[in-house]
Amino acid sequence: MRNRRAFTLIELMVVIAIVAILAALLLPALGRAKESGRRVACASNLRQIELALSLYVDDHEGLFPPRNHLAQQWPSQLVEYYQNLDVLRCPTDNLTAGNGNPAEADTAPRSYIGNMFGDYFLATLSPADFKRFFKGTFLVSLPEVALPIASEIILFGEKKSGRGEFLVDLNNNTLSSVVEVTAQDRHNSVSGVPKSGGANHAYADGSVRYSLFGRTLCPINEWAVTEAGRTNLAICIYK
Repeated sequence: MRNRRAFTLIELMVVIAIVAILAALLLPALGRAKESGRRVACASNLRQIELALSLYVDDHEGLFPPRNHLAQQWPSQLVEYYQNLDVLRCPTDNLTAGNGNPAEADTAPRSYIGNMFGDYFLATLSPADFKRFFKGTFLVSLPEVALPIASEIILFGEKKSGRGEFLVDLNNNTLSSVVEVTAQDRHNSVSGVPKSGGANHAYADGSVRYSLFGRTLCPINEWAVTEAGRTNLAICIYK
């Protein structure tokens, strides 16, 4: 009978080493592919929210939802147009699902934050009215026609996990609010590399775009509406 030749210990170790090397090479690529899919799903959610806002504006004579701390926030104001509360969650954010009740849109798990348009109202309201607006007791709406460069003005962006804000406040005295509440590196960030990755943003022209860390805040702040605000409120955090 022929003698069967078995693998030697060295041969087995070589095979195991090759498999380990291949796994080390493939797993990061698979992780990046999964994250790319989540990023696309996140952008799709923003498109649906933006479409809901567009339908709201069409039904309200070209006016955006008013800021109102005493009643509904934008998730509830727009819910009849997007309906499914899962739209409010970005897959990368790892939020637990809510109960799906549209009546509780403002308390549902949420990954996105809207624009307060604070620099516009600061420039157009009297000091007394702006103070009331800032408190959420002066119901005034932004006209859609007031957006001069729609392709460069953000309507919605990604919110940092754990933050409860609904709107970005550009009139914060320290100019840090937008940095503190927006997620600048939710997608494709590299472990150990600061200021890497980026986030999705929905713009007033109907587009949703992915921007690298901090690029929406400098050299112009794309959350601002007025020309002065876009330059004076710029924050260069990616340098």
